Amino acid sequence: MVLICKDIGFDEFFQEFLFNKVEICDELKNKIIESRKIYEREAKKGNVYGYSTSLGALINKQNVHNREREKIILREHDTSIGKNAPSLLIKATMLVRLIQLSKGNSPVRIEVIERLRDAINNNIIPIVPILGSVGASGDLAPLSRIFRCLIYGEGFAYYNNEKVSCNDALHNSGLEIFELEPGEALALINSNAFSTAMSLINTYVIEKIFNLSLDVAKESLYLSGCNNQHYSEAIYETKKQPGVKKVIEKLNNPCLDTPRLQDPYSIRCIPQIYGALFDTIRFSKEVLKNEMNSSSDNPIIYSGNVYHACQFHAIYSGIISDFLKTAAIPVMNSVERRISQLLDGKINRKSDFLLKEKSVVGAMIMQYTAASISAYSRGSSISMSSHSIPTSGTQEDVVSMAPNSSLELMKINGLFLRLVSIEKAINMFNEEKDLPDPKDLLEKSYEYLINKGDLNKYSELLNYFF
Repeated sequence: MVLICKDIGFDEFFQEFLFNKVEICDELKNKIIESRKIYEREAKKGNVYGYSTSLGALINKQNVHNREREKIILREHDTSIGKNAPSLLIKATMLVRLIQLSKGNSPVRIEVIERLRDAINNNIIPIVPILGSVGASGDLAPLSRIFRCLIYGEGFAYYNNEKVSCNDALHNSGLEIFELEPGEALALINSNAFSTAMSLINTYVIEKIFNLSLDVAKESLYLSGCNNQHYSEAIYETKKQPGVKKVIEKLNNPCLDTPRLQDPYSIRCIPQIYGALFDTIRFSKEVLKNEMNSSSDNPIIYSGNVYHACQFHAIYSGIISDFLKTAAIPVMNSVERRISQLLDGKINRKSDFLLKEKSVVGAMIMQYTAASISAYSRGSSISMSSHSIPTSGTQEDVVSMAPNSSLELMKINGLFLRLVSIEKAINMFNEEKDLPDPKDLLEKSYEYLINKGDLNKYSELLNYFF
């Protein structure tokens, strides 16, 4: 059991919270209870969004505030379609929403937040389609599907890794269906938890792939030889970027053989190209940590008052996913080019395409696959957060499209790891004395990287598209 009581760090989210049972400390519980009292007091005075008003562009339409209305709100916002989202992504979404709600700035009762906690602790993961959120006005569609399941027992969920009805999952966990009070349905779904979780989990995965890629690149430097000046103290002392130093330290100057005055860029510029991605990841983790620990509601409760704002807008998460895609592509380009260089007899100093006895083309065709992946990846690297399409008439006129950004980053991650596995397979091909089967090497190298990077729990995300 881990306790939610203060801001949670990026790595802490994955290493301590995502795979353990959680609880909220008494201090935050008291704040949650008090915030609901403030909300009800102010809402009864009138002019509080979502309590007696309708939603979105229909804000000026008055609704009678009753319990049935809350259920209707979740039903009418549940419009997700498409392939089901990875279950770990939905669990991360639930945890992010719990962290956000635990801050005590949301107008929900403690019983509602405890239901979310209990669902997490009983491993009830609603089955939610991946498409439907624009990452603003809240991740309305996916969050509605989640809370229809957890509050009313509607839909299906994974319960202890088996697909069951939500009603059965709740019943088997000793949880009963209950009714939401006025304003609570809006409070649950008017959040960027889905967008934030997508960006969080993809950032965590790309950092692992980054480290794996550096390890494989180091192996390639042993094969190709390299000029040790390219990885020396002089480089990071004169290039004032933290990532350059970090990469050089991780490579630990592997250039035992220095056959060339200047190596090709895919070898020589590893500190600079990988360093840029390292610094992008470092920045991204800080931004997402802040977003995860922020209120994402509208309205919010603060200092005894109700405020209407745009805290649900997921532009931070959207931009981060776009940012990471942009930074990953040069690294992926360098991997593909390094694969090509390793197959050049002038670089590997053995033979073109690492030909062995009885070889016809050697490792030549593995570079074809790498070229295909690299080219495909570039098409997925465009910014999605710049493609805003207004919703709800002219009221919600600039949205983040953060889930679309993260979907493309999830695709990039799957391609990135497979590209690294090809470079690893090239090194394995070189080490084989007899003529190996490239198919076997590619399968072994991918499995090796999954295990070494401790990515087994994230395989559903990495295999989502391919």
